[in-house]
Amino acid sequence: VIFRPHNVYGPDMGNEHVIPELFGKISKLKNKKEITLQIQGTGQETRSFIYIDDFVDAFMTIFTKGKNQEIYNIGTSEEIKMLDLVKLMGKVTSKNIKVKTTPLQKGSVLRRCPDITKIKKLGFSPKVSLIDGLSKTNLWYNS
Repeated sequence: VIFRPHNVYGPDMGNEHVIPELFGKISKLKNKKEITLQIQGTGQETRSFIYIDDFVDAFMTIFTKGKNQEIYNIGTSEEIKMLDLVKLMGKVTSKNIKVKTTPLQKGSVLRRCPDITKIKKLGFSPKVSLIDGLSKTNLWYNS
């Protein structure tokens, strides 16, 4: 069985992914109520994010119910614009965040949202909302 994770986030995920990277930038400016964050792209690019607990549930679903020689995407079908993600992070951290956009890195895509139809047929469904997952992640990175 092959699994393909898409934008997993949560506590202790390192600092090289978008959510912990942005929380790291926010925490460096923790004494300010209004901050400016630099992001790649226009902010209209979309991604879907899956909280680590949901990822583990999905993995266990594939491990116990997946079919031999099948490929399963692990993620959510809930897409969010990067600008909206930053706004949610501002809500979670009680900050007013202004966004400075920069060009996308070469090879970046405008949209990343996996088709999770196959894993849903096995009984998987994400349970942690993005706002709840962001709150838990923020607490870990900033405590």
